[in-house]
Amino acid sequence: MSIQSSVAVGHVGNSAAVFPMQRLGFEVWAVPTVLFSNHPGYESHHGATVPVKTMRAMVDGIEQLDHFAQCDAILSGYLGSVATGKFVIESVERVKAENKSTPYMCDPVIGDMTRRVYVENDIAEFVRDELITHADILAPNMFELEYLTGRKQESLTDTLFAADALRARGPKTILVTSLQGRKGHKPTLSNVIVSDNGAWRVTVPQIPIRAKGTGDTFAALFLAHFLRGEKPENALMLATSTLYGIIDDTARHDGDELRLIDAQAEYLNPSFYFDAVRIG
Repeated sequence: MSIQSSVAVGHVGNSAAVFPMQRLGFEVWAVPTVLFSNHPGYESHHGATVPVKTMRAMVDGIEQLDHFAQCDAILSGYLGSVATGKFVIESVERVKAENKSTPYMCDPVIGDMTRRVYVENDIAEFVRDELITHADILAPNMFELEYLTGRKQESLTDTLFAADALRARGPKTILVTSLQGRKGHKPTLSNVIVSDNGAWRVTVPQIPIRAKGTGDTFAALFLAHFLRGEKPENALMLATSTLYGIIDDTARHDGDELRLIDAQAEYLNPSFYFDAVRIG
């Protein structure tokens, strides 16, 4: 079950997450939190937040089909309102009451290093204070890690300390994206995972693109590989390698949106492989 935004044009939220997970072999029950024409990064966008009553009716319908016991995981992303966040917690509790082993992966979607906090303050505070405590897997970017922990991120040691602080609050697997670095004169990006299997990092060359939705796509890729039985560090490696191939393809075609359809061969056969290195 994937509870996040949906757009008519482009690839963010469920419009970025559903297809990659389907290509990796999963049926996806997509519950939209907002319905927009396109993501708000464009000059204009139109649409509306989906009422909680409507989302709850969708989840009620899934339950009436007796599908909760078949739910492999729950993924949440962009909320749109605090009420939606409370609905996510309610849905997680309902599914876990039927299938206790179902993991909940939370992509906090609060902000980034470029735009800082880009949701309403009450949403950001709700995610920090309540939502993440219900997660089994938490996937903040570097800015979100700072916001959620109140710890400035200036080194890898800072990242590992912050991840441990979040693990103490509930989620046992922390997946941190978009750590900026350099290899020689070239900029790099790293993704780090901290779990019961230790701490691991995958580093790739940085490719500048205009397209949004990389975090949504990455969360979906990681979750799909994890559910296919990969160890956390291997799921990190596969998700990072796959997304790099998609970003490379998008950059070569100067795309405004991620080329998730055109580059779909990357899901099963990535063009690039980047190793996971143990760091703790």
